[in-house]
Amino acid sequence: MNLATSFDLDGDHATYEVRTNVALYQDRLVHLGFAPAGTGRFVRRPSASGDVRRTHANFARHLEEMLLQSASHRPVPWEDALEIFLTRVEESRLSWFLYGSGALAVRRIDVGPGDLDFSVDDAHLAGELFEDLLVEPVTEFTGWVADRGGRAFAGCVVEWIAGVHDTDEPHEQSPTARLDHVHWRGHDVPIAPLDLQLAVSRRRGLTDRASKILAAGYPGAVE
Repeated sequence: MNLATSFDLDGDHATYEVRTNVALYQDRLVHLGFAPAGTGRFVRRPSASGDVRRTHANFARHLEEMLLQSASHRPVPWEDALEIFLTRVEESRLSWFLYGSGALAVRRIDVGPGDLDFSVDDAHLAGELFEDLLVEPVTEFTGWVADRGGRAFAGCVVEWIAGVHDTDEPHEQSPTARLDHVHWRGHDVPIAPLDLQLAVSRRRGLTDRASKILAAGYPGAVE
């Protein structure tokens, strides 16, 4: 069994099941939030919102590419994915900002994003804007830093979260965080502030990323 996936509907949730005996894929599935469910089986239970059959079909189509990109075995065309995101949201009422490695990459800090992460004010609106690209329905969370989120594939994984909670420790996704802005390919891109990203990188033990942030300083707009 190389890689296979199926899904089932159970009330308000869908069950995504992936079956694989490839250790690399198994490791990356856990990274993507799937839980082991027996030998070679992994499951994730998103909310059954929207056209979940179409969404799972997208997931099945792109699953192997997502796993290989996650494992750094394939290039991640994050610039193209960011262009798609910006084009779709610029005429909408969605409020958002970019955080994570993508927010560093648009500053020309050499981090090589594996995906793009956004904090948004309306996860369901984002889901509507990216409906044809969804690989996971907009999902309600419990016991996590955010209340809901979604996942699409636009050449690489694009994720967003909404209803982010403030915590005792600062985090990049905080809706109350001040934002920086960069000018990227003709777009104004709101991003998590560099000092906050440095603090998060240090807390997570990402020493190489922290060193690159320190070396970059606090740049202004970039072209």
